[in-house]
Amino acid sequence: MLRRSKQAFTMIEMLVVVALIGVIATFVIPRVARYLGRSEQAKIQLKFATIKEALTDFRISLGAYPTSREGLRALVENPRPNDDRYKREWHQFLKESEIVDATGNPFMYNCPPEKYKGEYSQFEIFEDKEDGVKDGI
Repeated sequence: MLRRSKQAFTMIEMLVVVALIGVIATFVIPRVARYLGRSEQAKIQLKFATIKEALTDFRISLGAYPTSREGLRALVENPRPNDDRYKREWHQFLKESEIVDATGNPFMYNCPPEKYKGEYSQFEIFEDKEDGVKDGI
């Protein structure tokens, strides 16, 4: 009498397991991807809020926002080292890592000239995505 050994899985058992994994993955992967996307967006919004706070601190300390030409680098290094007020009042407002996005690209900054400002100063901080669309506040 031949005796069959039960040491290996049959092909049908393997196919059932693979099918179950596929069905579970169909439901789980989109949900995980959605949560990961939300967390990246939350990180960027937090960075924008930090930059906005540093810009306000800069304006309080030095009397004006950095110009568009000075950009966000003015929060990291003194943009006017020869200016007496800047020598006295300027300090490092942010670290280098706080003015770049997750891929290492610097955030863009735009502050209109004085003559275009109303009672409330306005500025923009945004990521310049590859598609050319401004994403930011």
